[in-house]
Amino acid sequence: MTKTAQPVGPAVDITPASLPGAVTLTGRFGAVARLDAARTAAPLWRVFCGHDEIWTYISGHGPFADENAFTAWLEGREMQGDPYYYTVHDVDGRTLGLLALMHIRPAMRVVEIGSIVYSAELQRTPLGSETQYLLARYAFETLGYRRYEWKCDSLNALSRRAASRYGFVFEGIFRQHMITQGHSRDTAYFSMLDGEWPDRKRSFERWLHPDNFDRNGQQKISLAALNGARSEGAARFSGSSAAIIPAMGVSEPHPVTGQPIGLPVDSTPAPRPGAVALKGRYGRLEKLRPDHWPDLWDAFAGHDHVWTYISTDGPFSEASDFAAFIAQRAAAEDPYAYAIIDAGDRAVGYVTLLRINPQMRVIEVGHVLYSPRLQRTPLGTETQYLLARYIFETLGYRRYEWKCNALNAPSRRAALRYGFIYEGTFRQHMIAKGHNRDDAWFSMLDSEWLARKRNFERWLEPGNFDEKGAQKISLAALNAAAE
Repeated sequence: MTKTAQPVGPAVDITPASLPGAVTLTGRFGAVARLDAARTAAPLWRVFCGHDEIWTYISGHGPFADENAFTAWLEGREMQGDPYYYTVHDVDGRTLGLLALMHIRPAMRVVEIGSIVYSAELQRTPLGSETQYLLARYAFETLGYRRYEWKCDSLNALSRRAASRYGFVFEGIFRQHMITQGHSRDTAYFSMLDGEWPDRKRSFERWLHPDNFDRNGQQKISLAALNGARSEGAARFSGSSAAIIPAMGVSEPHPVTGQPIGLPVDSTPAPRPGAVALKGRYGRLEKLRPDHWPDLWDAFAGHDHVWTYISTDGPFSEASDFAAFIAQRAAAEDPYAYAIIDAGDRAVGYVTLLRINPQMRVIEVGHVLYSPRLQRTPLGTETQYLLARYIFETLGYRRYEWKCNALNAPSRRAALRYGFIYEGTFRQHMIAKGHNRDDAWFSMLDSEWLARKRNFERWLEPGNFDEKGAQKISLAALNAAAE
């Protein structure tokens, strides 16, 4: 609890994790080493060439027309610090695979394993599993990460099963999360936490032990069974991916490999948000300016509780500090902030559009600061209507996100009331003001907007309010919101 009595996550060590480095991780069946393009491009091309199917779910890369194109791409990967690439080598020194640690956030102690390209010789081998063991051990025990992520195209059944087999916990599916090679991609999210690693480590080591394989090299007990035997509950983890992951979306076959992929989508980038005025019946939104600070200070001063779930900012005890913060917020391009202006021409809150991804046509509404004057008013709801209409109808985004601290019950209820769809809770996703933060993620899609728009407009009609201003039908009922 904070001094406002609102629940927050437990305090955590805020020491940043280390960045991945040029290590060699050696196991019983082989080794994982920092990518050296000059040494490994030719052997990787030999094992990858002719296997277009291994690239289908690698967003934005491959297959390659020839060895020169592949080598140039690999040389570019070697120069990057994020993703940070490693190659997989068997005991005979053959290079058989490629993968990376990516989306590296040392301050939050979060890292992802991704861009996994296993050759046919590496797939379904002890070395393939040992590779995952070696990198997970490195991430948790050497680098000190708290959250280790696995993400994949939701249509990639093999990757989803692998994540569950290795002991990752399914968290949710992001709908219309990406556009990859001209097709829509829903992304499945999994994670493994530092508190879970000791059990996962024991399972890996038991599975990898020579005694677990018969004279023909067949396993005696599966890694999925070892990880599925935990007492974590079926809702959190199961060795069977089918038991924990919702049905996949609409797909079509890949024209070359026949693997299921998302439907074609217009890949024209969306514009970035701009300094528009969005006018409604109860007020308006306008670009946040430094001179909005006196109204906002008057509305927020003494109400520390509105800042509890804002991950890095506030509360403010001095007007000068608050004025400087508003000036900084007003100058930023991402988050891009709008002031909420009431009928009396006073700024009573602000809201931002952030994590702006025009290429994928994905955008988030966040840093939602509603003063007590704005909370539970028609203008508060109209603000969300005006922004959503701007996002979908003017800017042309496909996915509109709402994310909040999982402990922030009012924000979760608001997301559902506005018509966002709950997608999952991402565990140990952030360190916010020295405390652990699990994030609840919601989305609204372009295909859902027309129905949401009708419900917003019906709710905002003057006829929906009696002479005392009480609503006659709730927006939640109109949207049939249920988590």
